Amino acid sequence: MRQSGPDPPGTGGAGTAGPAPAPALGRFRRPYPLVGEMAFLVGVVLVWQLLRIPFEVPADRAIANARRWLALEQDLGIAVERRVAGALAARPDLRDVALVVYQRLDAALVFAVLATLRLLDPRRYPTVRTAFVLVHVPALMVLALHPMAPPKWLPGWPGGTTPPVDLSADLLNQTAAAVSLHVGIPVLLAVAAIWMRPSSRLAWATVLYPAAMLWIVVATANHFVLDAVVGGACVALAWAVARAAHGAVPPSPPEAGARTIALAGLACAVLLPAANAVLLRLAA
Repeated sequence: MRQSGPDPPGTGGAGTAGPAPAPALGRFRRPYPLVGEMAFLVGVVLVWQLLRIPFEVPADRAIANARRWLALEQDLGIAVERRVAGALAARPDLRDVALVVYQRLDAALVFAVLATLRLLDPRRYPTVRTAFVLVHVPALMVLALHPMAPPKWLPGWPGGTTPPVDLSADLLNQTAAAVSLHVGIPVLLAVAAIWMRPSSRLAWATVLYPAAMLWIVVATANHFVLDAVVGGACVALAWAVARAAHGAVPPSPPEAGARTIALAGLACAVLLPAANAVLLRLAA
């Protein structure tokens, strides 16, 4: 018989299932207040950006790796990037919009969705948090083992550019194209939304997010299709480990009303990318 008593903080009042986890595991299996959760995510993204820096390589080596990557895609029959990039290059207005989404709005969407998931299902959210952290581990290994230039650095690429003269001018690894978390993270968020609310049409509509990002990263010549495949593989590994670590977790009711969740998501979309940019500048 289940004992009565107050539910753990942040579970939205739903009952627990199974024995309580050990204290050491309980700390990362439990949800925390939204502000703390979002501050933690900003820290994860900042650390990810900083850890990539030592693995940046000279442009000529990165371009050589990109040529080999493209040759592999041609062997696999998935080398559609040049055609897609060429179509977007013929539409400068649409290309400007795509670049804004890639460079500015994607981070805002990621934080907005994560905040929404935290308030939507606080009991299942820690699994998503763990997967979000873990996906960066194999991604870091890939870009360290295979530093690579984006397609836009290849001579004659539609909408292409020349490599920066000084790659070390900022705190960004610009030879990390071999894994696309711009696609991988949206895949993770879509999987998480469907897992939390499998009967919701809105949850299933989130699959449009990674699909749109795949088109954007390819059309703007920032990634190859294979980069997105690698990003998806990193997500699959992280999700499997996170589900195993957290075990079976029943859903819980939302922690707040729909209006509050929407406002919180909007606030995180505005504030958290700005906070990450400030911290990155301070680290320079």
